[in-house]
Amino acid sequence: MEILYDHYKETFSLSKAAQERRNKSFICLCVLEALAFFIVIDPEKMLNTMKSFETLAEIVNLGYVIIQTLLWMMIAYVLIRYVQDMIYIERQYGYLNELEKRLLDNNAKKIISREGENYQKEYPKVLNLIDLFYKMLMPVLFSVINVFHIVMEWQHSGKNILSVVCDTVLFIAIFIITWFYFFWIHSEITKYWVNKIPLIKKIDNWLSRELKKV
Repeated sequence: MEILYDHYKETFSLSKAAQERRNKSFICLCVLEALAFFIVIDPEKMLNTMKSFETLAEIVNLGYVIIQTLLWMMIAYVLIRYVQDMIYIERQYGYLNELEKRLLDNNAKKIISREGENYQKEYPKVLNLIDLFYKMLMPVLFSVINVFHIVMEWQHSGKNILSVVCDTVLFIAIFIITWFYFFWIHSEITKYWVNKIPLIKKIDNWLSRELKKV
């Protein structure tokens, strides 16, 4: 019983630490995507604004092309960290629920159901809306900003083809990770389309096999 309870406490602590990292990553991601949005709207004004800050003035001197590539790299890194923590947290809910059930089975006097039955009981609708905001609206919004950003880069590429190609590779990676995450987190949507369209089911099965090999 003591070993099980210690494991439960440690697992919960790890989950809380991951939640704190996720929240920080989400804030960083919002800031980076906001910068990408400003680049799309008015790049010159954004660069002039950055110059007004002493800490950012040196970065601006590196050049507009380098700034864009650095921005894409930072978005990719923060997104990866955010998705890793988000998926870890979501997977831990079921595991914590199982641990709570085992603790209750071993000692009925102890009421431990914080992450399981008690959390799901009379779940407020406002929390469902907040979940949709984080898990549905924001990924779509970020994807739209990134698409416009890369399109704008190609339209103003000029002689910087190598830089734009590099940014495009990063964009594709960001886009794929975002939508893999989207369809994993919204499993019911994924199941619907997989069962509805046979081709998607074949692609899904093929991807599962190939990615397991990697």
